[in-house]
Amino acid sequence: MQKILATIMPFILLGIALVAFFLGLMLLAYIFVFGAIVGLVLYAATWIKEKFFPSKSIVKRKSSGRTIDHEE
Repeated sequence: MQKILATIMPFILLGIALVAFFLGLMLLAYIFVFGAIVGLVLYAATWIKEKFFPSKSIVKRKSSGRTIDHEE
């Protein structure tokens, strides 16, 4: 019995490792899909907000003062 158990133990561990690997891949895929859904919802909310309530455009001020150019 001990010899049979010692023979099949690597295959049992390999099977457990494969199941854990595929479960990890599935979990990662669900995390990516959930992140994509959250990102899409945030993007749509921002797009709708900008469509109905446009933000004021930023006025670029002309910088006053002296600019010193130099070569390094």
